[in-house]
Amino acid sequence: MSDINPADTRLIESIDDVWPLYQGAGRENSKTGVEVELAFFDPQTPDLKPMSVPQNKVLKNATNSACGGDFARNEPTSDTMEVGSIAVCPQSLRVVMDNLQARMDCLTAKAANIGLKRSYFQHFPEKTAADLLTHLMDVPRYIAMWGPPRADMQGEAAYFSVCKSNQVSVSYFNPDHALENVRRLYTLAPFLFMISENTAPFNEGKAFANHAGMHHRASLKSRGGVPPYVFTAKTGDEYLRAHIDAVMNNPLFFYYNAEGEIILVPSGSFTSFNALRAQNLNTAANYFFAQSILWPDVKIAALKDENDLVNGHRFEARMFGVGLHQHQTMLLLTAALAYDPVFASGVDLLLRKFGFDQSKPETLQAPLMAAYKSAREHDGQFLDINYGTGIMAAFARKFADLLEASQLLADFADEISPLLTILRTGWTDSKVNAAMFPTLDKALDFQRSFDPEIFKNPNQNALSLFEKELKTQNPAASLRA
Repeated sequence: MSDINPADTRLIESIDDVWPLYQGAGRENSKTGVEVELAFFDPQTPDLKPMSVPQNKVLKNATNSACGGDFARNEPTSDTMEVGSIAVCPQSLRVVMDNLQARMDCLTAKAANIGLKRSYFQHFPEKTAADLLTHLMDVPRYIAMWGPPRADMQGEAAYFSVCKSNQVSVSYFNPDHALENVRRLYTLAPFLFMISENTAPFNEGKAFANHAGMHHRASLKSRGGVPPYVFTAKTGDEYLRAHIDAVMNNPLFFYYNAEGEIILVPSGSFTSFNALRAQNLNTAANYFFAQSILWPDVKIAALKDENDLVNGHRFEARMFGVGLHQHQTMLLLTAALAYDPVFASGVDLLLRKFGFDQSKPETLQAPLMAAYKSAREHDGQFLDINYGTGIMAAFARKFADLLEASQLLADFADEISPLLTILRTGWTDSKVNAAMFPTLDKALDFQRSFDPEIFKNPNQNALSLFEKELKTQNPAASLRA
């Protein structure tokens, strides 16, 4: 979750005061990077106790001290640690992957030193939101948000406590490059949610045959999902101006006063950046806080300089799951969409063939919302669901051919192989998990017993990890295309 500088009391009088910050980095300065949310628990405890607040502090300090930098960061609940990569130009994707893998390995090793283990699944299949929210980090902003959650924000709190994700960012060239990529990513979102998911078939301790992450994200309502101006904006400028308007009117449940103190808004009521003008609190701190609590599936997020002041913006794809390979496969996929125009054009044409014509954005809403519903409520069908005018599994196979031909990814055959296998076989990590762990006890037994060394090889997916066991269960099954 983005940090806010409460001391930034510069007044923002109009859109003109922030508009220069949304103009983009330029083609030559564009960079991409990744943030990954990892969950940790104690495998020696009978209930697989999540990492505590004191353990979190020890782990964060030990990791950042020993491994260089400030890349291990807190999330609201103590079980989760976010790892941030460096940001690089598109010609240096291997550098960012190596950097991120080293940082994740360092964090996992330091966790083992204090008796903790990284979750194999992107969530804790047995833990409820209430379980996790009892262990908030003692950070004023997190306590103001969720300590305890307001009665009218229980769903949002559940999302932030239960769900973990991969987030890939790109500092866009200019406003039109931002809109082109954001709209494409939204149109692909149901597909991207499905192919990157790595959950057990349980949610908060109960059997669950749908997409848990999408289920919880639905509770974000107007703060999440797909903003309506995705379907109306004709230009990048129009899109970003609509975003800024949404920020200025976003309902706030707390804000910062002139001294940088948090002021809580009573449950059941809200204020907004625009409403705060009456108190002369239309400050940069409150503007960027309002922006930070918009959590759509593709977020416009701030970039900061060495003085912790916002100096630009990026788009952040937030729909990716967490597992063996996702931090590298989703980076490569997002980078190819942003930086390989031939691949991107091929994807746009494929989307059009499946009923998603981005050149007519006003026609996208109905089929895209239907695709979201199909993915969110897939009922154990995984990629065998409707996607536009076709079936997602068929779209996936055609998408694989385009991805494999990307010139940007020509030197990354091994790194994209886990994703290509998923696309061509339909065996997403979650589909494999559903076959391997039909009961909660089996999922938890695996959590206790698996060797964390598996995370050191990101060129594998759940199918390659469990293929022998799956063939033993059903010798006649064909697992690969």
